[in-house]
Amino acid sequence: MKLAALLSLVAVSLAALSGCSGGDGEIAVDAATSALTAEGNDELFTIRIVEAREGGYALSGLVVKAIVDGKDPLVVSCATSDANGNGVLDKDDKLTCKESGTNDFDASLAGKEIDVELYATIEEKETKVGAASWTPAK
Repeated sequence: MKLAALLSLVAVSLAALSGCSGGDGEIAVDAATSALTAEGNDELFTIRIVEAREGGYALSGLVVKAIVDGKDPLVVSCATSDANGNGVLDKDDKLTCKESGTNDFDASLAGKEIDVELYATIEEKETKVGAASWTPAK
């Protein structure tokens, strides 16, 4: 009986660890002040890097995904601001994200919480390094 309880505890612990995003980053998302429109190219949000792994993340291979309920994750185009000019994304750097020419985010999403995830290529694998939510302006 004790062995079964111990094995259950180990299984739960391993399941919790496998859901982690690497544990080496934290982001915050600030919504654009302008409302979403019925056209493409809307300003969406700015991602601020609150914490990053030692050495940061290579600028090539960064991917930002926005997850709207009931839809596949959308890859969002972002411009990087490397505050200290060291050529990697690390603490205090920003990504300013904008909608593509296609109207992927319309006014019906205003006021709704949308998950945003940041991925970096680490050891040749796309790895989630941070997640936060975004609520588009009304």
